[in-house]
Amino acid sequence: MHIVHHAHLKPQRCDGEQQFAAADRSLGVHGFEVWMRRLDPGAHSVETCHDGELVVLVLTGCGKLLVDGGPQRFAAPCTVLVPPKRPFQFVNHGSEPMQMVAVSSASPRPKKPAS
Repeated sequence: MHIVHHAHLKPQRCDGEQQFAAADRSLGVHGFEVWMRRLDPGAHSVETCHDGELVVLVLTGCGKLLVDGGPQRFAAPCTVLVPPKRPFQFVNHGSEPMQMVAVSSASPRPKKPAS
C-alpha cells in the first residue's frame, strides 16, 4: 500500500493533546515513526523520552520545549530537534492550536510506574 488515508482515524486524546500515528509498524513501516500531534492553547504534552532521535516540524502555534533543565521557546514554522534519551515535554503557551509532525527513529520509552 502506498497511500494511507487518515480521515477515518480517531486521534488519541488526553488533556488538550491529540495525536495519531501517520506511519508506524502497524502500517508496515520499520526504522522510524511519523506522528501527527496537536496541542490546544494552554495544553502540554506528556513528558516522554525516546531512545532514538526525534525531529518535530512545528506547523502552527508557539510554545516551549522543556528539556535539559530549562525551557527553549519556539514559534512556527520551525523544526525542533530532540536528542536521544532526554526526557522532554512540549507546552503550548500561544492562543492558537499547535500542530506538529513528529518523526522518530525509535518508539517512545514506556514510562516507569510510580513506586
